[in-house]
Amino acid sequence: MTVIHLITGLGGGGAEHMVLELSRMAKSESVNTLVISITDSNKIAEKFLDDEINHDFLSINSLKEFRSGFKRLKSILGQKGHFVLHCHMFHAAMLGMIYKLFVKNVPIVFTMHTNTVKQLYRRFLLFFTKSFRNDIIFSTNSKKWYLNNRIVIPNGVDLRKFNYDKIRTYNHSERFSFLFLGRLSKPKNPLFLINLIDRLTSAKIDNFVIDVVGDGPLKNELTAMLDKSETKQYINFHGFKNDVIPFLHKSNCLILPSLWEGLPVSIIEAAASKLPVIATPVGSIPEFLNNNNAYLVDLDHFHEAMMNVLSKYDQAVLRAESLYNDIISTFDIQSVFKSHLKLYHSVI
Repeated sequence: MTVIHLITGLGGGGAEHMVLELSRMAKSESVNTLVISITDSNKIAEKFLDDEINHDFLSINSLKEFRSGFKRLKSILGQKGHFVLHCHMFHAAMLGMIYKLFVKNVPIVFTMHTNTVKQLYRRFLLFFTKSFRNDIIFSTNSKKWYLNNRIVIPNGVDLRKFNYDKIRTYNHSERFSFLFLGRLSKPKNPLFLINLIDRLTSAKIDNFVIDVVGDGPLKNELTAMLDKSETKQYINFHGFKNDVIPFLHKSNCLILPSLWEGLPVSIIEAAASKLPVIATPVGSIPEFLNNNNAYLVDLDHFHEAMMNVLSKYDQAVLRAESLYNDIISTFDIQSVFKSHLKLYHSVI
């Protein structure tokens, strides 16, 4: 059996890293795998190279390049025998459906990687094609009318890589490090960081910094807002990083003020690192996080949770320990991969 992962690009997001982890596990289990990127986005392509994972690019970066890119896809897949086509995110799903309907009838597995599809036309396209796919959702509350809602498999990571065996403490003479880890795009809500800084400083709390690890289309707008608000000293931009483990280990708390989500890989990575987490209750997050193992708050009260973690860090560490114990079996990449492999065998 061969598994083909078709994805929009090899950027630095959670979906791309999930494909990487699944491909690594497939290689260790001697399962033939090929990763195909629709666009030329290649921020983490070197990780696939380092692990000797076969990958290719269709170079469809605009509509005018669709014909040549689709021709290349037919050429690549035409050389394969029996395979499962696992499509990740909307554009890959649509390209996979076109291939299935007009070229070859292949089994398609689809992971949307978000619980919210804003555009109505995308919902209808997913609805009218759902009978031709086997959809993976992250949790029972991920069910949507435009998905099959049949298979629940969460994201996963190699928990051993993120292991943090020290006791987390906070020295109040040092600046408290909040970590924002993710793409600087609308769903992740990075512009809200300005609001959080203003609320904390208004409460006379200034011994903190927000370390922003990631890149994206809202970076310029965020930096422009920082310049206007004179709060630049409270944010450190680190850009996109291939290795986020040092940040997870040296930070004091992960913050995710997201507007919508699927199941963020960054939360799983933080949980594996026993790092306290503050997040909004969106997507599949409430299925796994609660106020016993993390801090689930809406945006209006997000700054209050940050103040709580700052003042009662020992309690935050205890919640992080609970989260680690809660997720250790659910999100381990080995068990997650086995669930995927079982699905692949069933559809082929």
